[in-house]
Parts: sequence; C-alpha cells; structure tokens
Amino acid sequence: MSRALASRYQPVLVALHWLLALMIIGLLCLGFFVLANMPNTDPKKIDILVWHMAGGMFVLVLMIVRCIIRIWSAHPATATTGSPLLDRLASVAHYSLYVIVFLMIASGWSTGWLIRSAFQRHGEPLPNTFAVFPTFQAHAVLATLLAILIAAHIAAALYHQFALKDGLFRRVWFGQRMIAPAEK
Repeated sequence: MSRALASRYQPVLVALHWLLALMIIGLLCLGFFVLANMPNTDPKKIDILVWHMAGGMFVLVLMIVRCIIRIWSAHPATATTGSPLLDRLASVAHYSLYVIVFLMIASGWSTGWLIRSAFQRHGEPLPNTFAVFPTFQAHAVLATLLAILIAAHIAAALYHQFALKDGLFRRVWFGQRMIAPAEK
C-alpha cells in the first residue's frame, strides 16, 4: 500500500469512477424503470435481462480492477467537512457503496442462475414474478439502498463543491497530479 499522498486520484481510477457511476446508474434505471414494469410474459424481457446481467458482470470486473488500483496507488488525503460525524458517515457510506455493489452483483447472479436452472433450461416460461426467489428480494432491497446511497453521495459531493468550496471535484477528474510523501 502506498504511503504517498496525491493531489488527485490516479487517472485510471478517475476513468473507472465515472464509467462505473454511469454503468451502475444505468443498470439501476434499467431495473427500476424497464424490467420492473415489463411483464415476465413479454418475450423481450429475456433479452433485456441478459443485457442487464452482462452489464452487472462487467461492473464486477471493473470494481475488482478499481479496488486493486485503489489499494496500490497514491491518493489524496481524506476529504473532511469539519464535522467528525459527517466525516465518519462519509467513510461508512464509501465502504457501503463497495459492499452493496458487490452484494447486488452476487444477488443478481444468484437470481439469474436460479431462473436459468429452474425455468429456462427446460424451456418453461418465466414465473409470473421473480419475487418468489429470495435472492431477487435481496436484489430489490439492495437496489433501493444503493440508489439512496448514490443520491447521498452526489449530494455530499455537491455540498463539498458548492457549500464548502473545497474543490472536491478536482480530485476525481483528470489533470496535473502531484504526488508527495505522506507526513508521519
């Protein structure tokens, strides 16, 4: 683990942050606004589910790469708000984002596996609802939690940028990156 501090995150991390943000928000929108409203009898649902699951697997790969790079690269000191409570909540929220994304992927993969082994392998139609699968129920709850955390993350970033005026967005954007040894 690097002890150096940087003025910005590593450019690959910046690219992964924004790509993952777009992909995760897109997959949540696809789940909440398209798949949830589409009856399981619609023949197009399987195709959209396949794209949704493929997107989830791509997010898994990118998240693993992001975690590895994040651990081994120099990064900025933790942003602070001046409030110990808000700073602690920020730390919990950031770790929760990682955990919930990985749990979302696991519950989605498990649900897809159950659907395939129980129905699609034998050519049977999908069940009337996926709510019969506990893994799907977990996926739905996690999706709601993730959406709330993302909204809070965006609100916190805007608070830093516009209320605290601490230039937080510079840290997660491309540009000149200075690296210095961390103070002990």
